[in-house]
Amino acid sequence: MPSPRRLRRDGGILLSSSILVRKISHFSDGRIVARVVHPPPPSSSSSSSSSGVGGDGDAFCVASDALFAIGLSHPSDVRYMSQKFRERRGSSFSSSSAGRRGGAMCQFAVDCGSNVYAPVVGPYDGANTPPLVAAIAPWSDVASGARLASQMSALFDGTSTDEFALATMLYFDRFSGRRVPWVMHSIDVTWEKGPLRNAREVYGMITKCGPCIARCLADENCASCIKALDAIDTRDQVSSYRTVVSYESDLLRDFSLCILTKNNVFGCAATVPKLPAVTPIGSWRGGEVTTDIARAIMIGHLRGATGESFSPPDGSRQLDVSWKVACGANAAYDQFPSQNQLFYPTAKGKDLWYDPVFRVETIDGRNVWCKRHYRVRNGHVPGTFRFSVLDNGVTSKEFWTIVGAADDLSWVVFHYAGAAAAVGQRYIGGLLCTPDGRLPPSKDLDDIWRIFRSAEIEPWELFVVDNDETSSGALSAGPPPLDYYRKTAAVVG
Repeated sequence: MPSPRRLRRDGGILLSSSILVRKISHFSDGRIVARVVHPPPPSSSSSSSSSGVGGDGDAFCVASDALFAIGLSHPSDVRYMSQKFRERRGSSFSSSSAGRRGGAMCQFAVDCGSNVYAPVVGPYDGANTPPLVAAIAPWSDVASGARLASQMSALFDGTSTDEFALATMLYFDRFSGRRVPWVMHSIDVTWEKGPLRNAREVYGMITKCGPCIARCLADENCASCIKALDAIDTRDQVSSYRTVVSYESDLLRDFSLCILTKNNVFGCAATVPKLPAVTPIGSWRGGEVTTDIARAIMIGHLRGATGESFSPPDGSRQLDVSWKVACGANAAYDQFPSQNQLFYPTAKGKDLWYDPVFRVETIDGRNVWCKRHYRVRNGHVPGTFRFSVLDNGVTSKEFWTIVGAADDLSWVVFHYAGAAAAVGQRYIGGLLCTPDGRLPPSKDLDDIWRIFRSAEIEPWELFVVDNDETSSGALSAGPPPLDYYRKTAAVVG
């Protein structure tokens, strides 16, 4: 049964590392080439037995831009790791590292028990860089490396491969000399941007959106959100999205809409990821999946969801929701409790509306309901859809795929990829949904896990959603506003 996971403790080190290699390639659009190298067995010499393509694992470890040792605890493995880390430090300014920008490199020991090794991030060396150097020159590359080392350590201590991959992207974007689109844009004031760019962006905010800023800062809730966002790197979608939904309001929406969407003060851009390439469901109930059938699967169990060319599918339970999310794969967006999905036709019937209604445990301890209103258009291939939404003043576009569904509508698997261009963010995820939000019976799980793997998601990467309506958080939040948009959208859409 899937549950929130730490990368190293579940799925096995080898499988986890293999998933990371694939995810790093996807997140970087193929710009970063990663490999898994195994330490040699205790009875072998390291020079001849470390595994890797072509048997060149040793050379790859020393010459690579970044080396992450994951879950090593056996004495022989630890010795091998120590040797490679020392060799890399010694070669950082030699000809063997000529491919690195200025000899910059990165190395971390992650979850290696009591074997703690100081990280190296760019010109910052945790073992040899005096702390005062970074403190007295915060604009320097050494200080930037120190800040990034701390941020990467926190991400490595997270719960998902996404966070590990994000840490890798941040390093390569900052110190490889080549930008990585997944993380190249930032809406933060940072030392890395430099004083001129920071000043230009702040000036643009004030001159173009001064009244919105003033109203936000005069409101305690909105000002608290801005202060909380200033304390984090907003490229960390887990932290930034939880902060936004904890404080969302009309003032925050107007603030973001003006600065980010209407004026794009920070010059951000992002496109919907195309990797992994996910194949949509091809057949259902013994027949070929058409666009109408795919729409019917989406609408699922929602009561009264009728349209000019639509009637509920056989097996629809006629509930208040289409589906409830049982588990999901995105650490930023799929962990929220009490996730309800409503899909229903627009008034003209050509498109669908999608209203997710989910509960948020805010960073100050409250339980509140959040809701969104997406327009859903058919994709070119049956079983695929294009979504768009204005979320707290920021427009997001998403591409959804129905990857699999039970003939009796007892479960469905979705994959999604999205981008919020105005903040330069891209994301991917997957969902297992059921009528009541509970996991399907064990007899169905093997087939479901196979479907997830076809979308390059492993079962242990999924987070189980708390859909307990009797929990203290659910009772505190009160009834979910399921029909907030639906009562008017069917008329005006």
